Amino acid sequence: MRPDREIDEAIIDDYKRVSSTLEQLSLPMWLKLGLSMPQLKALVAVIGAEEITVTGLGCELSIGQPSASLLVDQLVQRGYAQRRSDPADRRRVIVTATAAGRELLEELRHGRRQTLEDWLAGVDDEDAAALARGLHALAEAATRSAERK
Repeated sequence: MRPDREIDEAIIDDYKRVSSTLEQLSLPMWLKLGLSMPQLKALVAVIGAEEITVTGLGCELSIGQPSASLLVDQLVQRGYAQRRSDPADRRRVIVTATAAGRELLEELRHGRRQTLEDWLAGVDDEDAAALARGLHALAEAATRSAERK
């Protein structure tokens, strides 16, 4: 934190307000999905990995292989994921997202993007430029931090 902690505290408080409002506005859309949070996390992990084994998914989500297998079964039943045997090792099961799974996640992301675009339309040019500079600086700091881990 910088010597004048009030600035950092104000940034953190405003970030929390924005995040909280986004969550509140997104809640009806998320509830309409009919997916549990573990199922949604699994879908995000599968899409992020392009393809992943059931064991790898369990590691990614910090859950056991039986729980990961159950989540995959649920996503497959809903048409959001598919599983196939690894041609190199038939004991391994590879999971990939279906087009429907990718579309679902894209719809969720698009809803948040639309909300942000609506909010930014109400911000004057000077404040928008300052926000762009500040967010860029924060994104750079986040990237550097992630690279060190």
